[in-house]
Amino acid sequence: MRGRGRGTGAERHERAPLRQRGACAAVVLAAAACGGLDPSEGSAPRPDPSPDTARLSQHETLLADLAAPRSAADGAGRATLVEGPELPVAGSAHTFRLRFEVSRHGVAEGGYVLLMPEPYWGWSTPQVERSDLPGYTEVALDARADAARLDARSFGGAEAGMLILGVEGAALVEGDTIDLVYGAGPAGARVDRYAGRGARLWFGVDGDGDGVREIVPRSPTVDVAPRPAERIVLLGPSVARPGMTVRYHVSALDDLANRAPAPGATVELAGAPADWDLPPRVELDARGFASIEVIVGAAQTAAVRLRARTDLDGGRVVRATANPLVVDADAPRVAWGDLHGHTGASDGTGVAEDYFAYARETARLDFCALTEHDHFGVRFLDARPGAWADVQRAVADAHAPPEFVALLGYEWTSWVHGHRHVVHFAAEGPLVSSIGDAASGAAATPAALWQRLSGLPALTLAHHSSGSPIPVNWSYPPDPVLEPLTEVSSIHGQSEFPSDTPPAAVAGSVPGQFVREQLDRGYRLGFVGSGDTHDGHPGLGHLSPLVGWRAPAAGGPAAGGPARSGRGGLAAVWLDGGALDRRGLLGRLRARAAYATSGPRILVHVAPRGSDGDLVVRARATSRFTRAVEVRGPRLTANGRIRTGETGATERSYLLAGNRPDHELVLEGALLERHAYVYLRLEQDDGSAAWVGPFWPRGRGRASDRR
Repeated sequence: MRGRGRGTGAERHERAPLRQRGACAAVVLAAAACGGLDPSEGSAPRPDPSPDTARLSQHETLLADLAAPRSAADGAGRATLVEGPELPVAGSAHTFRLRFEVSRHGVAEGGYVLLMPEPYWGWSTPQVERSDLPGYTEVALDARADAARLDARSFGGAEAGMLILGVEGAALVEGDTIDLVYGAGPAGARVDRYAGRGARLWFGVDGDGDGVREIVPRSPTVDVAPRPAERIVLLGPSVARPGMTVRYHVSALDDLANRAPAPGATVELAGAPADWDLPPRVELDARGFASIEVIVGAAQTAAVRLRARTDLDGGRVVRATANPLVVDADAPRVAWGDLHGHTGASDGTGVAEDYFAYARETARLDFCALTEHDHFGVRFLDARPGAWADVQRAVADAHAPPEFVALLGYEWTSWVHGHRHVVHFAAEGPLVSSIGDAASGAAATPAALWQRLSGLPALTLAHHSSGSPIPVNWSYPPDPVLEPLTEVSSIHGQSEFPSDTPPAAVAGSVPGQFVREQLDRGYRLGFVGSGDTHDGHPGLGHLSPLVGWRAPAAGGPAAGGPARSGRGGLAAVWLDGGALDRRGLLGRLRARAAYATSGPRILVHVAPRGSDGDLVVRARATSRFTRAVEVRGPRLTANGRIRTGETGATERSYLLAGNRPDHELVLEGALLERHAYVYLRLEQDDGSAAWVGPFWPRGRGRASDRR
């Protein structure tokens, strides 16, 4: 018998407790703040296991799913891509012919089969209601039982949805097939907006009809090609010694920062001092890459910013300016990294190998971590035997110190206490889940997580801590060894302070949750940024239009300003002669020898001046600095306690005049016993920022060294 889904829908499928598949950026925030802590006491109240900021419904759904019994029929069956485009271009529309073959376990009446293209990154929701709209899907059942039929219903909006095929009338048995034409209408079905390998057309099966489903592990995959090149990026080191040989790299990107081929394109180079041997031009290879080797000349007072220009297809002239480079025999090296990102293995897109390749070759990072969710996304890292070993293998394959340091990590995704990513600075380390009981090895609270990680070369970092999708439960004082830093900026925005203008705060931010307020409580947290990218673009997440990036105005800066930087984050580490390897990075990060940016490589060095407690800050912009904001914590008494009546930080804001990209500023008395802490926020005309510090007075925290 051949039946066809009609889109009428059965209510039981709408109510079915489907396994979670959400992305962090889409989760709605609970709107209340955690309780406070007297900053003069230095100890937290007894932690509330269910703070007001918790998303308990999300947590309880995950727990119920974890406890639900699984049938052998759940997730069983064979799904194949019968026909489709060989290599579709990102964001293009096509038709895909798919087939699902029922396993020997069958699918009971009341069970269902679902089709869910990789969510959140542009795939059309498969739907049976409107043949003229994207994602229209024809469904045909070939079943032995004449009474068997499918009730088809789509869930979700135009994107990030699924098609559920409820089995009615009779069970499906081995040998029955379901044929689907996804994109059968004139509008086709849009594919992933991001290029990459292994995008999934996920199938799932509730085989026994109890409302609990499992993913079909070998669901079909589609490789997605980039769009034509639209821009270039030019990146090099931030510090070099006179006479040193350095490498710059230029990469072609499409409009969403996917790596894009531009074979034969010639890139003209300029902006080098007269004593450099910079070649005048270089040709991009078939992948859209070129490497430039340069011997730098004598030390420079101002930072060097190379420029690149090329003509792409269609006669488009595109330009790029490299990150600032300081030529100095004494300045400590700055290493750039991204400690937070995802792929299609959880709720992102792409594969681990390509994630690290982008970090190393295109973003030109010095270090990078992959941090898939422990128990969130389409598939759960902690629920798949061998998945953690696969991550460790990908990290091992990418690790190539001192040129590139790959780090093992994951995201501890607690919907009660907030999200933290865990980064191991060793080849191996435990995956400690946020979901489950202690007997299963899970850690349900931050304190339990730190206990499990105690003594290991690891760090935890709280992120989007002030707001959506869930704020951090700051009633747990951060472990001084395992959590000396916090992620202050990412694609979600910044968690430092309330702001609706760039650099804007995380959406749904809650008073009492900002990082500055935690410093006022007495917490010792240095600043780093990281991307939390889900697009396969670690290190360059701020270049996506989906997080606010905009091209420069026609005619260049003189006609309307520079490119607008999107939300993002990077971690900058002052190596100070240390090695660029896992052990060296861990030592510098634990020493808080780091600062944060919202993505661009704003270069900052800090050094003490004399015995008066001043700190000299030398900053080099990637665009133009517009403002510096000096933030000082509550004033201290002679014995180092917060003065009576002091309620929080004070700001001193001043414009950086002269439209100059290089500035020197002085934080007067920053190391004296005057304020609980001091830090600096530097803002640029492209909407980006750098956060430098905090610095604590001598005798209360780590003494600041030359950075």
